[in-house]
Amino acid sequence: MATPSRPSGFGATAAPPTTKKKAPKKQSASRSAAAAAKKATRERKKAERREYRRFTVTTRQRRLNWTIGVGSVVALVILVIILTTSPIMSLRTIRVEGVNRLTNAEVVEQLQPLAGLPLARISAADVARELADVALIQSVDTRVELPGTLAVSITERTPLAVVSTPTGFDVVDQAGVVLWSDTIRPSEFPLVGIAPNAESKGFQAIVSALAAIPSDVLRRIEQITATSTDTVAFTLRDSNHQVLWGSSEFSAQKARALPAALQAAGSGGAKLIDLSTPETVVIRDAN
Repeated sequence: MATPSRPSGFGATAAPPTTKKKAPKKQSASRSAAAAAKKATRERKKAERREYRRFTVTTRQRRLNWTIGVGSVVALVILVIILTTSPIMSLRTIRVEGVNRLTNAEVVEQLQPLAGLPLARISAADVARELADVALIQSVDTRVELPGTLAVSITERTPLAVVSTPTGFDVVDQAGVVLWSDTIRPSEFPLVGIAPNAESKGFQAIVSALAAIPSDVLRRIEQITATSTDTVAFTLRDSNHQVLWGSSEFSAQKARALPAALQAAGSGGAKLIDLSTPETVVIRDAN
């Protein structure tokens, strides 16, 4: 008797298809490739953004530097225009410093031609030119004090001696420059017995000696003369003796020896006190 056939699939176990075991590997590889591609894309975009930021920062810095440079030049030009043209920065006040024998008013009066000019256009040479006729001024220094003040610092010449003239007396400095004149002899300065010629060896010897003689002796000198560099001689206001000073060398030693020499000369007849060699003082009759 034939065995009836069973329907296919009923109670039978079918073998799993082989392709289902390989599918997970393909999908995993695909996902890994996609992830790698996405990561590469992200890295590329990050690199592009970094490069863009670097480029833009450099560009902005260059533009900023250019803007600052141009702005500085423009500001400088505007400042120069203001300083050289604006009445706000013009000379309105002059302050004088360093004067002794001169007065502030005398200096300010000489500088009136500069009043109202822009301070930036006034130089020390301009001030010196306006003061050139004032013999007492040796040098000038200036400084600007905004908005409208010019400070003028004066260095005066030092009066040293008096020379006699047909019309009176001239006060001169070490260079022989006449500082001022008077009809009456100024008593605080010694009278020079020769013409004030800066080229004269005698005059040069006199002013060199006067510049080196201590002030306590200088105040006592009545008249001083010289025929050469080592024959400076003078008379004293408080004595009838004459002093042969010699050259301007060893003036300090000569000044220390003078009081004792005057005491030794006594109050009798006029004596000539030779201090040209202070180690060996010689006293003899003036005649």
